[in-house]
Amino acid sequence: MKRVFFIFSIVMMAASCLPEGSNYKTSYPVYATFEYSMDYEKEFGADSLCFNDAANATGFGFDVLGFQHKLNAPKTDVDGGFILSYLATPSVFEITDTLKNNQYRAYDSKYKSKNTYAVYKVSKMPDLMPEHDVIFTQKQYGTCTMNGCYVTNTIETAKAVMNGFEKGDRLVLKATGYLDGKMTKEARINLADFSAQKDSVVCTWTAFDLSSLGSVEYVDFELESTKQDIPLGFCMDIMVAQVSLEY
Repeated sequence: MKRVFFIFSIVMMAASCLPEGSNYKTSYPVYATFEYSMDYEKEFGADSLCFNDAANATGFGFDVLGFQHKLNAPKTDVDGGFILSYLATPSVFEITDTLKNNQYRAYDSKYKSKNTYAVYKVSKMPDLMPEHDVIFTQKQYGTCTMNGCYVTNTIETAKAVMNGFEKGDRLVLKATGYLDGKMTKEARINLADFSAQKDSVVCTWTAFDLSSLGSVEYVDFELESTKQDIPLGFCMDIMVAQVSLEY
């Protein structure tokens, strides 16, 4: 079983080498592509599910963004939250048989590259979901302003929608930003819309504008479906945020 890993910002390492009493300021965009360096590929595999077998498993990181999930040991699956995509996990990990279902795959026939992406799985039990979904891990040192990301349905959710939705049904993905414990703003995108004017299911990577959330310390996601028996999940790639830090 692969253990959770974190990629720490190079900025943090550089700041730790500064003379005592000096200040370091930086501002840069974070592109959470979920592609990791070759060193990590050698240890964990080029593309695989990422979770921890410890009781306090919390997720994985990309630069200063933490993507959270929840896992109850000794289970070998994530109860809820973010995991990395499964495309070609080496069999040496001996977990491939449990990972070949469609709840972890993006519904997008045009996405044929070997890129990884994040998959968000919604547990039917609220206590099996992480407290927050995406966390700005360096809030004590600066600010993080969300720009956007790309999203699409999982195959599992898309098929359930196409088989179960009727006229008037919708599946909406909502993102809510928080700062200092207070809500900033919300952003919404339809992942399925069976209104009288349009019957559609998102089946390709689609831009999700998160700029309205503003500066955040964490972002929570929620899937709202007019049909209660739909398995809920979505895929995310290339989350972009603007970060300003001072040490």
